[in-house]
Amino acid sequence: MASRTPSKLRDVDQLRGYAALAVALYHFLLAYVPAASAPKAMTALGLVAQRPFLIAPLNGHFMVTVFFVLSSFVLTRGLVAAGSDRTRGVIAIAKRFPRLLPLTLIGVLMAAVLYLLGWLPTREVAAITHSGWLDRSGGIKYWEPWPAVSLPGAARDGLLLFVHGVSQFNSALWTMKYELFGSIFALLGATLIGSKQRPIADALLLTLLAFLALRIHPLCAICVATVYVAKYVLVRPADLKLPLALGLIGVGLILGSTFKALPEELAWDEWTRTQVMRIDWLVHGAGATALLVGMRGIARVRDADGWIGHQLGRLSFAVYVIHIPVQSAVAGAIILTFGYHPIGVVGALLLSTAAIFLLAWPLSRLDERWMAQLNRWFGKRPAPMSGQQAASSNPAP
Repeated sequence: MASRTPSKLRDVDQLRGYAALAVALYHFLLAYVPAASAPKAMTALGLVAQRPFLIAPLNGHFMVTVFFVLSSFVLTRGLVAAGSDRTRGVIAIAKRFPRLLPLTLIGVLMAAVLYLLGWLPTREVAAITHSGWLDRSGGIKYWEPWPAVSLPGAARDGLLLFVHGVSQFNSALWTMKYELFGSIFALLGATLIGSKQRPIADALLLTLLAFLALRIHPLCAICVATVYVAKYVLVRPADLKLPLALGLIGVGLILGSTFKALPEELAWDEWTRTQVMRIDWLVHGAGATALLVGMRGIARVRDADGWIGHQLGRLSFAVYVIHIPVQSAVAGAIILTFGYHPIGVVGALLLSTAAIFLLAWPLSRLDERWMAQLNRWFGKRPAPMSGQQAASSNPAP
């Protein structure tokens, strides 16, 4: 490894890492702390797998949106900066699918291997915890019309989920389709608007692209909207007055604490259901953007360089793609062995989280080597990446 060069995006790296950890915790709560058996005090604090969550850091849907905003910002900030080379955008678009594919395949194949070895006891544990999510999404989809489980089928699943947006083997990877298309739309928008200051023309162009991206998924539209924020708000870090920065962070956390902000009664047909779903995600997109702008507006936060946050950021992509199968295997085995009680649940959380990070460590190093190889193939020959630089290059799951 090269000597560590200070990252210009320390806060972004750390926020991505904490978001990955929050998504893993969110799925653990869904699987092993069902609301029906939780104390009322925990429910009041939003510390159970019950919707809506009352605090943003435990809202997995909001944390996924944070990933997408961070990814779009990191990918496009260089393209909208002064003196940027637009050919970089074309190269970046060409790299997106091969960039995302290897770890995505690993996340799918790992789940298939665990299942075939009999180490994914989600059905048995779901019968104990009464978690419908664990039975449906914490392991393999084993019911019809899903095909029989096989390693070739898992490899095919890993490729096709970029088209279908759903996986038989790893439910967390539904985001990969929208990460791919959202980042391509964002990079295209950043390449087209460049660095020249044309606020109205840029807004019109990005609005058109966002409308097209919205037809795929609101997360893709959020990626496009972030390009405008990257160019006109975040491209050059600037200190905000502390009350304003804290206000933006507060607004972001409030918006991020919602789930299905609009009542379901408004969705009386398929068209209105689609619009309500879009609005729900866009509320989270506004919250994630406000959170990022507020955090970047505080110099102490922007320049923070904690070791834990740095390591979390570096491991974030690997943690995301493997956390569900590893969590289901380790936590499930502990609960089946030692029983379903508070001590067993806490032990399952600690040991499964430790296993996730132990496996994510070598995978993140493999991913860094793959990024370096892609850069060589696509003609970009940077100096070897430090850990912080690698964290800044991670995609958002």
